Amino acid sequence: MKTIQKITVIIAISCLAIFGGGCGLAKVINLVNCKFSMANVSDITWAGINLSNIKGVSDLSLANVQKAATAIKNKDFNVSCNVNVNVKNVTQKPAKLFAFDYELFLENALLATGSSKEKTFDITPASTVVVPVPVKVNIVDIVKNGEVGNIINFAKNLMDYGTGEESNIKVKLTPYVGAGNKSTKLAPITLNKTFQ
Repeated sequence: MKTIQKITVIIAISCLAIFGGGCGLAKVINLVNCKFSMANVSDITWAGINLSNIKGVSDLSLANVQKAATAIKNKDFNVSCNVNVNVKNVTQKPAKLFAFDYELFLENALLATGSSKEKTFDITPASTVVVPVPVKVNIVDIVKNGEVGNIINFAKNLMDYGTGEESNIKVKLTPYVGAGNKSTKLAPITLNKTFQ
């Protein structure tokens, strides 16, 4: 994070501490010193089917085929997954992530936006915490003719199957920091990863 952004965030957090209480202020401030990087994509699910280890239609069980047929009939093309982000605390002081907003891009096309405020993450000194970004995507505009194979191919684009075809994923993460009942957003962090 750039120095001017750190200064702005520290000023904002100091104001929060004055008006909202100073509980955990040191952890809040130290979040700006953490390093963020994308780890992987996991738990890709559609219609109750875990697509994470499925590479083709032939890998589907009979029960999963029935689930897929029902979802296609109902025009349910909602895919959920976790984009896992590593938050590395490179300091000797604890840090804390309260919540975040996100935008997910695949090949520079915006797929989903959302936020997570359900869980806080404590990042102890000199440690790395994996923060799962829970993403839900309606891929109705991506699949062709509602074919199961196209949905599996979409899942494969989110994962590294060693196919030799590159897939570029970008996440724009906007963390929240807070003190007391107040919170404020940090500058967005853009994470890129090419799977091949």
